[in-house]
Parts: sequence; structure tokens; C-alpha cells
Amino acid sequence: MARSFLFGLTLAGFLSVFAAPALACAGVDDCANGLVFKHFASEGPATGTMAVFLHGDVSNGRSGDYMLSSAQRFVKDVPGADAVVLIRPGYFDRDNRRSEGTDCGRRDCYTSEGVATVAEAVVQLKERFHAKLVLGFGHSGGSAILANVMGRRPGLLGGSVLTSCPCDVRNWKPNWTHSLSPLDVVTGVAKTARVVAITGKDDDNTVPAMTQRYVDALKAAGNDPKFIIVDGTHDYRTVRDAGLKALKELAIQLR
Repeated sequence: MARSFLFGLTLAGFLSVFAAPALACAGVDDCANGLVFKHFASEGPATGTMAVFLHGDVSNGRSGDYMLSSAQRFVKDVPGADAVVLIRPGYFDRDNRRSEGTDCGRRDCYTSEGVATVAEAVVQLKERFHAKLVLGFGHSGGSAILANVMGRRPGLLGGSVLTSCPCDVRNWKPNWTHSLSPLDVVTGVAKTARVVAITGKDDDNTVPAMTQRYVDALKAAGNDPKFIIVDGTHDYRTVRDAGLKALKELAIQLR
């Protein structure tokens, strides 16, 4: 491990690397491309619609499955849909199941390898649950990764709701030299993909202006994104309701 990387680790990142749970992802029932996931299915005939929920960086070192209740709410609100809460590389869930790969000390980890790992996991989940339409739902770093997936794997996601997105990594974290920036791959996003970006007006981390730059770039590239500013901060709970409402609307419109 490079000395510069060790010096750059935050305390939370240090703990996540050296004190992570020992139960690695194993078996086909709970893993997709080495990533832990939790699946929820709504009642009624399947519609072929699936939403993939992807968490943020969780810099406090805690588990990455804080979107479980959101996934459960989605399948309750959208009959016949499936939902998957996917745990990013190197992160763990509350049951001490850990995804394969590294979390990079929970910083500068929107790498080409990490994005490709998530994208291939989505491919496997799509096949496993017989989904015709896959939607992404991200928060913070999870939004950045999903936006990068859309730009590098056009058509895999029919649409995404990106909450609190650090979509302009170059300006957000200039020293994050390993991360891909969604703003750099907007021309690769399928013109048919529906993008809804949601940011809290009082978010002083991923500020609204950053998302606005991403949305403007998508428009210039021929996409038709929607940008919503809500009363809230970077805290997921303040953007959750608006995000789930937008996700439900996309699921109904696109299925």
C-alpha cells in the first residue's frame, strides 16, 4: 500500500480497512459479482421493473445498508416491482456481510474498477430477477457511481434518481485523482435514460450548483434531465421522500 494512501486515510477509513467484519460475500444467494445485496419483492404479478439502491461513502465507518427501509417502501408503493439494496465494494451491512474489494478508506473510490464492479453486479441482478427495466437510486457517492455507470454502460439503467450527487468530482475534491467524475462522461449517457437529480438547498457538501452543472451538461448532450431542489441538507433523510417519489414516478412511466 502506497505511503501517500496511508497518510490520506481518515480515522473512519482506517477503522473500515482494519476493523471490517470478517464475513466476506460468498455464495450465489446473497452476492452479485462479489457484492452483498438484499432483495425485496412486492406482492402481485411481476412487472419486470427493478430498482437498485446504492449508498453513499458513509465516512463515519458504519454499515452501508441505511437504504433498506427505502427499498421496502418502494416495493410497497410500486406493485410488481423488485428492489435491491447493493453494498459497494469493501463495505459491510448490519449483518456483518462484507462485499469483496476495497472501499479505499472511504475516500476517492469512484474508480473505473469500482464502477465496473457495480455495473456488472447490476447486470447479474437484472438477469437473476428477470428485470426488463432497471432503475438506479443513489445517495451521495452512490449517486456518483450510478451516474458513472450510466455514462460508461449506456442503456444498462433506464433511469436514475441521483440524490445529493457529487457529480463534478474535479471541483468537489480536486485531490481525488483516482475517481471518475460523472460530469466527464455525460456524452455517454443514453439519450433515452431518464435522470432526476435532487439536492437539498442547504447542502453544504454536494452543493446545488454542482448538480446544476451536471444537469446542464446532460442537457447540452441531448438528454432531458430533471433537477429538483428541496428543503434539506446532505443528510439522506432530508432528500429521501422526494427521491422515492421521483423513483416511483419513473417506475410507473417507464415500465
